[in-house]
Amino acid sequence: MNITNTFFSVAVPIDCATVYFMPAKGVTLAGYAFAEFEAARNAIKGAFAQPNWDGYGALPIGDETRKNALGALGALENLTCAPEITQNPNGTVSFEWETNRGYGQLEIGRTRYSFYVGPHKGSLFLDNGDAGDVNHAVGLLVDALLYPKPSHPITAPNR
Repeated sequence: MNITNTFFSVAVPIDCATVYFMPAKGVTLAGYAFAEFEAARNAIKGAFAQPNWDGYGALPIGDETRKNALGALGALENLTCAPEITQNPNGTVSFEWETNRGYGQLEIGRTRYSFYVGPHKGSLFLDNGDAGDVNHAVGLLVDALLYPKPSHPITAPNR
């Protein structure tokens, strides 16, 4: 995700965990998460449906693929941070995550999905299956490997 600094008008890459902790009066963490997933939903809905959308012969993103991608996004919404959405020239949609801990990608098509998550430390994990039934473990793995939570409670300092 890129956040634009209005003072310098520069887009800066920033991970979703940072966005969740940005102070904003009256906005909850759930509000930030909802906004990120809503942006991802809009990216899928607006994915290119015309043939040759890239000028190099790309296939359009079909209705079935779009439906599968929206269903997968809904299944992941309460499990991990929102992904970057990319439409691919072969007619599929990719969800991408990248943090300082590693990277992950879920590619969804008309009938199948494929998934990998590659932490910088540890083994690459691969999965695939029916595009209409993305495994919930995908979201759990992305969250656990790329967005780990502190192992100890965070407490506010006494003042």
